[in-house]
Amino acid sequence: MTDNGGGPPQVRILRPETSVTSESAIQEKLIGAASIFADLLRPTYGPMGLDKMLYKSNGQAAITNDGAKIVSELMVKHPTAKAFVSLGKSQESAAGDGVTGCILFAGALMYEAGLLINKGLHPLVIVEGYREASDITISKLDEIAYEYNGDDLLNVAKTALTGKVTTNNSEKISELVVKAVNQIKSSSICESENILMAKSSNNTPMSVELINGLIIEKRLHLDKTPSELKNCKIALINGELGFRTPSRDSEIEINSPEELTQFIESEDKQIEQISNKLVELKINAVLTTGEINKEILHHLLSNNIFVLGGLSSQELVNISKISQAVMCPRIEDLSSEELGLIGRIKTETINKDGETSKRIIFDECKNTELITFDVGGSDDLAVEETIRSIHDSVKSTCLAVQSKYLLKGGGNPHSLASIAIKLAADAKKGRERLGMEAFARALETIPATLAANAGKSSLDSVIELRSRLKNESEDLGVGIDGNIITIDSAIEPKESLSHSIISATETVVGLLRVDQLISARGD
Repeated sequence: MTDNGGGPPQVRILRPETSVTSESAIQEKLIGAASIFADLLRPTYGPMGLDKMLYKSNGQAAITNDGAKIVSELMVKHPTAKAFVSLGKSQESAAGDGVTGCILFAGALMYEAGLLINKGLHPLVIVEGYREASDITISKLDEIAYEYNGDDLLNVAKTALTGKVTTNNSEKISELVVKAVNQIKSSSICESENILMAKSSNNTPMSVELINGLIIEKRLHLDKTPSELKNCKIALINGELGFRTPSRDSEIEINSPEELTQFIESEDKQIEQISNKLVELKINAVLTTGEINKEILHHLLSNNIFVLGGLSSQELVNISKISQAVMCPRIEDLSSEELGLIGRIKTETINKDGETSKRIIFDECKNTELITFDVGGSDDLAVEETIRSIHDSVKSTCLAVQSKYLLKGGGNPHSLASIAIKLAADAKKGRERLGMEAFARALETIPATLAANAGKSSLDSVIELRSRLKNESEDLGVGIDGNIITIDSAIEPKESLSHSIISATETVVGLLRVDQLISARGD
């Protein structure tokens, strides 16, 4: 029994290796982790941001300044860092771009909260001020946002490419992005999921081509499959092309040579009927998810019909979207009304890991609901980084089309919102005004980081921007070179920044409400 001064013995409900961090120590731990995580991404932010080299545990390497890529690759264990990783993934899923800015802002909110807690302010008072300031920020963004026109989309696409590996070719790539988005908008719902990415075998650096259709990689059944066809009528079979393979073993009893002959002739007749029906429909290609009977395959190829089987259900759905063909479960149900049209089917031979396969390009589709960026480059690292950059640009442009409202970049909306919050805080009498002022200072982290990464004094730039926004024009922001200029071409969707502000605030509020950290590992 433990000596406890005559009182009852101590009761343990946790294992000895479990550690419990409480009171001010927990706030220091959470705020310290948040600051470290934000500082990790700070040098990568903006058009003058630098890159990170990531060396993975499996030996692969990557060079990027894309916040979403960095966050997804980090192997973090601290709960605050994990909360920031979830925050980055949420921003990436919602807007495609703005992950680094979102995490920088959240880190600044945590840092400012730490200063106030050290002065004796209760975390819930800070939470109240943060939430009120967040509402003011969103109202200010709604006030200064403006509706986009055709020319603005090009700037939105270009802004998402700025500071990345695609910067030198941003003009060409942004034009392709806008072209793809406009085409998708005219044929279906403008969603970034309708714009696909493919790795090309082209070794030319920054090789980017727009395919009005789809690219898939498969092994062809026979070498004599046509390598290129134009104006193709296609049929899609969601099943086997031939006889369905029985799921159970079965036996057929044949009592005479005549019955065996009839059985063989019946099978040959069915094969001939299937082949003749496809030929009579005057199709140029047949694509199916199941296996293809060899006799049917040879018969179709002899009629110069492109045949491809073993496709996944999703691949068949995608081909249906680009060709407007209807997927049929059986050949018997196929009619001319269910056929689709593809402008060109072309095959290219590629060698990957010592194996040869084919890139099948379905291109020149008139009413396609899918468009593919075919991206090539000198090595896989460059190609993957280019694909990530294009994806961010596509996501931002689609979001601009959907939400219809835009904001200027360069820290302009952050500074204007900061000024609005400080004015509102001056009218408050309670302690929550301290939280509002801290929120306003955190917003100015964005223009401060842009200036610092461009080699300018962050303090001088923030003060100058704040003063000139009040006295000169509300269109000012931090330019590429770090100077305060009128923002014309740096544009982002309003929904992207709104989501960033709201999600960062809620993440920080959740962390500030924590009063104990219980670790079963003892760290």
